[in-house]
Amino acid sequence: MNSDILARLRVTPANPTRWIVVGQLLDAKNRRVLKHAHLLYDRDRILQVGTAAPETAMLSGQEAPDLTLLDSTAMPGLIEGHSHVFLAGAELSAEKRAEYQQQDPLTLYRKAEARLHPLARLGIIALRDGGDKDQVGLRLSKLTAAGECPPFTARVCSPGAGIHRLGRYGSFFGKPLEEHADIESCVRARVAEGADHIKIVPTGIINFAKGMVVAQPQFSVGEIQQFKQAAHAQQKHLMAHASGEVGVGYAIEGGVDTVEHGFFITDDQLARMRDQATAWVPTFAPVQEQLDHADTMGWTGETVDNLKKILENHARSLQKAIALGVNVLVGSDSGSCGVAHGTGLFHEMELLENAGMPTLDILCQATHGNNDVLTGKQPYGSLEKGLKPRFIVTRSNPLETVKNLGRERWVVFDGAAESSAAVSLENL
Repeated sequence: MNSDILARLRVTPANPTRWIVVGQLLDAKNRRVLKHAHLLYDRDRILQVGTAAPETAMLSGQEAPDLTLLDSTAMPGLIEGHSHVFLAGAELSAEKRAEYQQQDPLTLYRKAEARLHPLARLGIIALRDGGDKDQVGLRLSKLTAAGECPPFTARVCSPGAGIHRLGRYGSFFGKPLEEHADIESCVRARVAEGADHIKIVPTGIINFAKGMVVAQPQFSVGEIQQFKQAAHAQQKHLMAHASGEVGVGYAIEGGVDTVEHGFFITDDQLARMRDQATAWVPTFAPVQEQLDHADTMGWTGETVDNLKKILENHARSLQKAIALGVNVLVGSDSGSCGVAHGTGLFHEMELLENAGMPTLDILCQATHGNNDVLTGKQPYGSLEKGLKPRFIVTRSNPLETVKNLGRERWVVFDGAAESSAAVSLENL
């Protein structure tokens, strides 16, 4: 049965267009669900989508759909909003993670490139990278932007190296500002190298044993404002790693476009984010992994309590953000400790749902929303006429719960079609 469905989804020389009918279709751009929906596509683009039979197919003499799946849902392919594609993903051992990062840049690149194919077959068609110092992400961005990759290659958008202060947090995925004369020249250099966006590191990370961000911010509000001005002058959005009330406040006041992580964010800060259209990528997954693997990580009971409190407070902040109308986007920080590429995004979606984010919002934000803000309005992320045919079809209704996306699904990618069940997760 699966092989027959895949054959009818695939575009071939004998069948240069495909017409399918599904029980429901997620219109992520307009945040609605179409019932008994028709979808017509070829290898390059969606030709027609809606509740009426496609005129193009009827005019060409096709009288019936190639495939009717009234028990299934079609939705756009997913976009990972925060990833470090060069990292080892699910690995928990600090020693093994360090050994992995010590490999030469070419080896890191080859391993990262190999991840892009299973990611696409899982239904993750693009990802916004959080940076690396060896230009792995930049090389993948240039490769995948060229449009000459094999089918099922996820698109990568990269900032190149993140920007941190010399001697402060961020050296494993970034390079220091002090390598350049000033902020503007630093940003210009990143753009000249091919950066799709600019990544700065205003704060350190959470000290789990103390249950807080201990270090003071790396950049002042004025410096962050300079980063914003320089990035926007180059038509790039400004992505900011920030946690801790003080550091998050600096990032928001400095005018960043996206706050990544945002642990310990306050209600007043969320309101300001709403007012100035700052997006938030909460990334529950890395902290949840620390809690789920507390024994392996060697955490004490006190630290476990801290982790629980951090996640509980983060969930309350998410609920407040939704109530206020903050633009909450979806990214897992895949590649960070314990967060596997691919499955990490599905886990993050479940965590968002468990924390109170409506299922429809999660699906719309993980597709059209992420593309609209994070990956530069690429020609995918929605099921609409003229965009790339990169979408998911599943019999397990994701609109009931995002957990259903963990079940088998069929993925169409520019005319090719594969089952997620055939994907090996071993090297993600």
